[in-house]
Amino acid sequence: MSVGQYTRFQLAHSQLDAAIGLYVTNRDRLSAITLAGAADVLLSQLVLRTGKPNFTDRLAEKDVTSEGTVPPREVVGQKVNDTLHINQLKHFDDGAEEVIELDVDECALAAILKALANYVDLPEHDKNLVLAFKLWIRENLDPKKYNVNCDSNWTAPPEA
Repeated sequence: MSVGQYTRFQLAHSQLDAAIGLYVTNRDRLSAITLAGAADVLLSQLVLRTGKPNFTDRLAEKDVTSEGTVPPREVVGQKVNDTLHINQLKHFDDGAEEVIELDVDECALAAILKALANYVDLPEHDKNLVLAFKLWIRENLDPKKYNVNCDSNWTAPPEA
């Protein structure tokens, strides 16, 4: 076996590519969440190093408190990761429940999309990977539930 050198972007790209592959083939969506979450940690940091805000920063800007302040990146990031169960799938802290309840399909899709939001902000991203996933989304997800055409004016229908 030979030792190789890999950039953080190469590592994140490989993890994201694997997460998407596991998701679209419906092979292992739990692992897709973990891989997408790991890729996103690297991608978020890479975006910040370009001097641009990452996905979490942009989300925080939309979540202004009643006092008019933007919540810290760490707080927003933790909230999103908790919602998607990213850390629960990787860690088993003292006092944590043994059973985790989650919608695997929704969390996997959201974890991938979160990582992709940072991925596309990097100049070296693979446009074909992004386009292929967008095509898969258009062909396989419900356009009444998801913004499959990436329309900036689209609004989600009220939940029943």
